[in-house]
Amino acid sequence: MDISCNRTLTLLAILALSAAVGVVMLFVGCALHFPGSNSNAVNWYGLLTLIFYLLSPVPLAIARKCASAERISAENSNLLFEVCYFLSACIVVSGFGLPAVLARGQTIQAASAGLIAGANLFVFGTVYSYFIFFGREDEWDWNSGF
Repeated sequence: MDISCNRTLTLLAILALSAAVGVVMLFVGCALHFPGSNSNAVNWYGLLTLIFYLLSPVPLAIARKCASAERISAENSNLLFEVCYFLSACIVVSGFGLPAVLARGQTIQAASAGLIAGANLFVFGTVYSYFIFFGREDEWDWNSGF
């Protein structure tokens, strides 16, 4: 095994650990009953942020696929990436805003919203790091021969 393969595996392991920590924090934020709350029921509405976790990389993946397949011109490629960055940013902001709105409406507790916001930092940071580390064009890709 060469050094670049070891580096790639190490980065993947770190990203997997970061995503796992984020998802565990999300479940803990939803499952724990904090003192001083009005009800004894555990509220799982915070898990709706999973939708944002799944949607956040979609616009950039679509833009990258369209740009690599040369379906669009070079002038429109920058516009496509800028629009996809904007859409991804809207999804990330919505992921942080949903727990805040739920906490403000007293649907979930403020401590749960804090744990969910921490989980968002881990998961969205993992998605961002993946696109930074593995978004570079290499000389080898799946379409090239062995």
